[in-house]
Amino acid sequence: MKTKMLQLVFLLSVLLAPLSFNAQIHMKGKVDIDMNKGLIGCELRLSNIPELTDYRIWINKGMNIKYFKNSDAELIQYDGFYSGKINGEAIEYTFVQDSLAHIPNEFNVTYKGAFPIYQNEFGPFDYKGAIAFNGETLRATEQTKWYPVIYNAKTDRILNSYSYELEVHIIGGNTVFINGTKPQKGEDLHFVSKKAHPLLLFAGSYDFVESNGDYIINTNVSKETSKKVFDNIEIIKSSLSKNLKLKFTDNIYLINHRAVNKRPKGSSWGFNTYPTFAFTGLDFNKILNEKGGFSNDINRYFGHEFAHNYFGNNVMSGKLGWFWLESFAEYLSYNIAEDLCGMDFLKQVLLGQLKYIKDDSFVPLAHVEKRSDINEKYRYIVGPFILKCFEDRFGRDKTNLTLQSLLKVSTTETLTLNQWKKSAVQGGVSEKDFETFETDFLVNEDFLQNVKDEILRNYSNNK
Repeated sequence: MKTKMLQLVFLLSVLLAPLSFNAQIHMKGKVDIDMNKGLIGCELRLSNIPELTDYRIWINKGMNIKYFKNSDAELIQYDGFYSGKINGEAIEYTFVQDSLAHIPNEFNVTYKGAFPIYQNEFGPFDYKGAIAFNGETLRATEQTKWYPVIYNAKTDRILNSYSYELEVHIIGGNTVFINGTKPQKGEDLHFVSKKAHPLLLFAGSYDFVESNGDYIINTNVSKETSKKVFDNIEIIKSSLSKNLKLKFTDNIYLINHRAVNKRPKGSSWGFNTYPTFAFTGLDFNKILNEKGGFSNDINRYFGHEFAHNYFGNNVMSGKLGWFWLESFAEYLSYNIAEDLCGMDFLKQVLLGQLKYIKDDSFVPLAHVEKRSDINEKYRYIVGPFILKCFEDRFGRDKTNLTLQSLLKVSTTETLTLNQWKKSAVQGGVSEKDFETFETDFLVNEDFLQNVKDEILRNYSNNK
């Protein structure tokens, strides 16, 4: 029962915020955290901002803006404070002076926000976009926009990965972690990252353990257990790297956190802010089996999350963003399942997922008009099934070459179905064969039935 619940929650939880292409914006300033009162205060300067004429500045709607200032410390007039437009977790701000036809290369902003503390009680919801105080820790991901996130409206791209230099003062806690740098203990701390990362903030009173530069955070696991966990993770990373010919270049941070809503017993909810992976309800002391390895479910679970090293910040753009982001990561988890756990387990996964979509209908990818057309079941089941059908038609080698080509394109362009076709042809698929695949699985109104038939034909227990 626990395994099924883990799979179901994995499939249907909101795992990730929209990610995207990111410029090397730099953020410097001060962050004040009061764990006892649920307060966050920021004085920040963003610099090296690309020139944008159609932009929005997103800041969490719980934050009260004191002011924006330019590089000369002069006030900047801005719009959004009155009847401001809400976008997800944030209010949209823009500058309104005639002299600012585009966003300046640098600006300063000061604000403060107060958030509820759920200590020994639960709220009605929790998800990656919630700023969560639980009496022990504060969790604020890039999706919350606890720091200013810049949106390029013209190209539909979010800029949320910054290099940074931040002074953090914490009251009522003794440890702070900011994504991309090691956690630190103390009340007044200094964090510097020359590499751009989406800024996940995790603060409070907790311990952590290090293993060769990788960390498990907010846990009491031993050094020995930590090493075994990361040894197993290394196997997953190596498998992905081998297939896609791209190495992991970052240390890994695993966070154990407690949700602020009541969750099903035995379930685990996880999300990724690469290179950090956060989980609730996942006991790192218990995820190793008697042989010191991961269970099949955990291998595939981590396989999906670590696949976001490849299909992550670079692909969440355009109307098919959810497909490129989540469906490709889930498809790669199928490869991990097959390579590390065996074909019998993969068949079990695929046939199990089929049951979740037996009475659903979906828009063919070629007819998708907006991101919301690709709902959670589409992202985590239908989309990956389409990719599995592609692999079964053309083979794993050509599929990997296609993915490698798409990843190169994603560094500078928004991915499209036409780019998929070009990449497939470059990977050795004939144009005619791709067009047949396109008709069957991307265009046809009966594509879902074609997908189901293909999966059953290739992975049925009766085969």
